[in-house]
Amino acid sequence: MLRINRIARARHRFWSISVGIGLAVVAVVCALFYSSSRPPPQVSSVGTSDPSVAVPSSWTTITPVVLVETPPPQLPHLDFAPGSVEEACGLNEFVPYHFDDPDNEYHWPRSPYDANGNLADFFSESEECRMALDSHINSINPYLWGNTNKASPQAFVVLNNPLTFERIFADPAGDLARVQDALSRPECLLQGDETNWELKETCHADAFLNYALINRFCFDEGISNRNRTYYWEEDNPTPEQDRFMWKEYLEGVWVERKCAGLDSELELTSEHYPVLYESVMSFRETNDIKGWNSRKGSRVLLIELAARLGDDAAGLTTEIFVPHSHYYLEDGGKYGRFTWLLTSAEWQGFVVKKEPSTDRFLQIFKMLGRVGARRPDPRDEIELAWDFVVRHLCEPPYFTSFGQGFVQVENGEHSSCKEIVHELRQRDLKFAPLLQALDKFEQVALELEVYE
Repeated sequence: MLRINRIARARHRFWSISVGIGLAVVAVVCALFYSSSRPPPQVSSVGTSDPSVAVPSSWTTITPVVLVETPPPQLPHLDFAPGSVEEACGLNEFVPYHFDDPDNEYHWPRSPYDANGNLADFFSESEECRMALDSHINSINPYLWGNTNKASPQAFVVLNNPLTFERIFADPAGDLARVQDALSRPECLLQGDETNWELKETCHADAFLNYALINRFCFDEGISNRNRTYYWEEDNPTPEQDRFMWKEYLEGVWVERKCAGLDSELELTSEHYPVLYESVMSFRETNDIKGWNSRKGSRVLLIELAARLGDDAAGLTTEIFVPHSHYYLEDGGKYGRFTWLLTSAEWQGFVVKKEPSTDRFLQIFKMLGRVGARRPDPRDEIELAWDFVVRHLCEPPYFTSFGQGFVQVENGEHSSCKEIVHELRQRDLKFAPLLQALDKFEQVALELEVYE
């Protein structure tokens, strides 16, 4: 919408200036025509230095049009970390996010788009900004891109090969070739709900997930399904909130620009790759009573194939409802090594950022103890992202279920994590992994200064 508004403004200004010039030209032509139709003055010659020669008044009425820009309101200057996106991209120079120039004459400073809607110029003129965005966005997990009030499995577990934007944009053409190679070999064509995690390397499980997300972001839903943080104009966003919306906007521009540089032939369609497309769609089940499987497209099926073949990041995907947008239908969690966790009652109790309580925390620490416990096969061990766990449990805001979504608990009084941990230690707890998880939780909460 912002891009459309800018293009509309540019067009409005172009036509306004064009009409003004056109009227001026018409006035000159009319003046000349009028003067030529009058009897010539009774003089033998005209010189500009002759004060006795009268210049027709119609020639002196044309004055230049002066366009006066309406300056935008100024936001207070914020201190940003050196090298950050905010500092490198000059967010302090940006107009307020909701600014609407009544005269349509103001040029937005450092705008990502030019008057023609071209978004490449902004980055070519600001190499520092582009590099800061590269560093920032390359490390983001696409499933964690944006605001959420639920715990994502993607944030809960530390992986050896984590999913990031850098990973999915590293080699899209190569990922397509690897998917084609895998599905041309019988051992990679799993049947029904079959899984074989030992095929992770030979069947290029990670390429399936990478290629699916390239198709999602660049050829299908794009960035519209991101759960952005948005502050309405009537709520008077703070300067920090205003700049945060601009930062999220620039993140979206970065992804759009990366996608714009890809060959359109990479898109998985029945026209581009009929054999590959039919092979992927053959994994769709038709006996699901919910009807979800019949709605799953090639992107979703590729992600679930990645989980069946052993990609851990794909094995952490779950069906997700994005309010006012759509469903993520992939459910790779049914096929990966984390299935026992993602289907447990303790996980369901942990997933929403509810207010802290002793009974709830007890169930969660039982789960944390089992997840972090030693396994006979080290390959089955799970490393927890403790920073995420602690912030999810101890940092407001908190939410409660409401229909298909969640509503924020407003200014509720609740116990601190310190108080709850103290209450748990008063109980006669014997389960060693639970006690170890409690110790680790307390240590990290103190380090993050969210304990009290």
